[in-house]
Amino acid sequence: MLLKNDFITMSLDLNLFFLRIMKEHSFFLEIGFTPKDNKLASEAKVFRMGFENLLSEATNLAYGNVSSKAISSKQFVTQYTADAEKLTSFYTGVPFNTNLTQKEQMLMAGNGRSQEIEQEVYSLNRKAHKLTSALIDFKEKLLHNVLSCRLFTVNYPLLIEHIIREAKLFVKMLDDMSEKRNMMRPEDLINLEEFWNRQMAEHAKFIAGLLDPTEEDLIDTARMFGKEFDVLTAEAKKATQNTFEITETTVDSISATKRLRDFKVAGTEGLLDCKIKSIIIPLLADHVLREANHYLCILGVCNTD
Repeated sequence: MLLKNDFITMSLDLNLFFLRIMKEHSFFLEIGFTPKDNKLASEAKVFRMGFENLLSEATNLAYGNVSSKAISSKQFVTQYTADAEKLTSFYTGVPFNTNLTQKEQMLMAGNGRSQEIEQEVYSLNRKAHKLTSALIDFKEKLLHNVLSCRLFTVNYPLLIEHIIREAKLFVKMLDDMSEKRNMMRPEDLINLEEFWNRQMAEHAKFIAGLLDPTEEDLIDTARMFGKEFDVLTAEAKKATQNTFEITETTVDSISATKRLRDFKVAGTEGLLDCKIKSIIIPLLADHVLREANHYLCILGVCNTD
């Protein structure tokens, strides 16, 4: 059972990371539809705005009430997030609230007003749970229609599966929070290692598939990471079944994720500087970088410096 301050801090850490991720999932879906499906794009926009409102609420509650580890990990925002939003807005015409991004960059850790905001945090968790559950339903309907050739989107079917998985993890963690259960027990960490190794593998595969065919070296590197994380996912899965020692896998996961994180940093910088040919939207590059930062912090490496 979590103590009050731990509940507040862990809830806000969780929401600050995942609400931005869910907002951007909604955006990636929104811009991926053809003009024929503008109603679906509008529905995705409603989700995007809903998550932005909740993220703003979480940010208002968070000053002095988040963990120093989460801040130092740069899983909420990175040094590239605001620029990635501005360039993505230029490319797509979709506006982004960069003031909110800048506000998140100013967050400080501590206990602040924690004794006063417990009920507000409970309410935030409930609203996040409800909206994310609705987004899961939306994503699952999209995936079904894509797989049955009733709908076209520029987003890979695997990407839709990928973002469904992340939304379901968020909902599960919010369920844990509602019961004040510690989400970081050893058995939970093993499951998270399997989960995030799979996500890292898919990030690498998406990057390889979205780079221009002439970027052969980058494609080869991305594919190498995909294969490496496939192996690490399999090893972590064996550990969850108590048939494989997790310690060595975790060491390998940390090493591989650091290298993939550095690859994502270089890719984000290359896209912002117009030095990489691809169809990767700049915000997607920053998005997957933040997820690598988040995973490293789960693995105990929260300082990105």
